[in-house]
Amino acid sequence: MILITGGNGYIGTEIARILLKKREDFRIMDNLSGSNPLNLLYLNQIDFFWGDVRNKEDLKSAFKDVEIVIHLAANLPTTPGLLDRVEEVAKIEDINYFGTLNVLEEARKRDATLIFASTCNVYGVGENLTEGSKPNPLNPYAESKLKAERACIEYAENYSMDIKILRLASVYGFSHGVRFNLVVNYFVLRGLLGYKLAVFGNGSNWRPFIHVYDAAMAFLHILDNGKKGEIYNAAESNLRIIDVAKTVKEKVNPKIEIEFIREIKPEFSYSVDSSKFFNSGFNPKYDFESGIVHLANRLMNLKQSKSVADLHF
Repeated sequence: MILITGGNGYIGTEIARILLKKREDFRIMDNLSGSNPLNLLYLNQIDFFWGDVRNKEDLKSAFKDVEIVIHLAANLPTTPGLLDRVEEVAKIEDINYFGTLNVLEEARKRDATLIFASTCNVYGVGENLTEGSKPNPLNPYAESKLKAERACIEYAENYSMDIKILRLASVYGFSHGVRFNLVVNYFVLRGLLGYKLAVFGNGSNWRPFIHVYDAAMAFLHILDNGKKGEIYNAAESNLRIIDVAKTVKEKVNPKIEIEFIREIKPEFSYSVDSSKFFNSGFNPKYDFESGIVHLANRLMNLKQSKSVADLHF
């Protein structure tokens, strides 16, 4: 049995879709506080447990017969300014760090394999950053993920647990839990609607990217091909934001304009080296351009569809 914490979210729904096709035995655990309950409508064959990783009793129930855990559950505020609030920062640490400690402890008791979803955001700034580069988290979310990473490594070393860590790039693309507060998805949506693409500064800042399908497959790949206690960067490409905007304009709607907001500077710029992950045998399905086209096509299909049930995998 595979347990996916936070499994009703953006990546979790894509992992669930893949596991359904493979006819794998899995369970989703989610408290639905950060995801749309409608995501569950198309997953009518799943074992769903409504629970919270901060609640140890919930975890005990969710872990019944579990041998593998894909730990996605996390808190990332999507409203500007929330990261400046003390209570919001405390909530992030409570879920992302202390919640992870609860998951680790339950996994230890069950001798379960654990794949932890971290983020390349822990690096802060820099170019061609490897897993050995010194992290420099610049916001509470990245700080909480780095603390959780270190807890995972401690458990792996102290209890000989099978734990692997994926530092995910910025995710984009269509899943039933698709989010539009992410730059690529937001640009594609605006492009389809005919709106300008707003680029902060001159757009020279770097970001790593991976399609949501490849992100989902990355967890399943590393389960069998990763080494215990290891960290892996998972990015298909590194692009400057201006190049992201130009690609969306070219592939989605050549008529839209790119607008530079000079007075707002990007928070940080970083790119990563994912050769360690690729050397494990992982081959992404989508490059950036084909991923953009796929996302635009799926959103157009959604627009023309009468209901979620009409959408085809």
